[in-house]
Amino acid sequence: MTPTLPRLLTARDLPEVELQAAALDGEVCRVADSWASIADPDDAWRRAEALADRLGTVVVAARGTAAWIWGARAAAPRRLEAVVPSWARHRDDRSDVMVGEVLIDADEISQVGRVRVTTPTRTVLDLLRADDWSADAERLVRTLLVEHHVDPRRVTGLVRRHGRLPGRRRAATRLRTLVDPLVV
Repeated sequence: MTPTLPRLLTARDLPEVELQAAALDGEVCRVADSWASIADPDDAWRRAEALADRLGTVVVAARGTAAWIWGARAAAPRRLEAVVPSWARHRDDRSDVMVGEVLIDADEISQVGRVRVTTPTRTVLDLLRADDWSADAERLVRTLLVEHHVDPRRVTGLVRRHGRLPGRRRAATRLRTLVDPLVV
């Protein structure tokens, strides 16, 4: 019986040179630090699974990293962004993953493969409340709102639910400028 290769390939499966040659031949494409067949669907599972070893099972992919997993962003960020609930004590010395403590409830987290990811609604909220608002961040928010059918009223509900969440007023203001103010 011929062994089958995993859906995502790394240097543990095949030498990096062979993976790069397969990419030049148009057989595989890069997915974060992994490689995948071009015949496989480019979906949230594949993107999340490509980050599973770097993120682990405790932290939750958030902000730009979550936006990439949900398909709103073309490439994975170089430095991954993740969160842990404020009650969880987590220490991580890896320089390629930025982990912050936040107020977050279980219904704001999705399990995608082996990775925990903020839901599209929570991802929108986190992007809206960030200090570094840009045209790129606005595009990510608009993409998530449309492609994942995120109801702006649910984002507003999260703002109200988390009364002490930093940047919540900024998020509410930005959301009103992006959507019809009568909706939110």
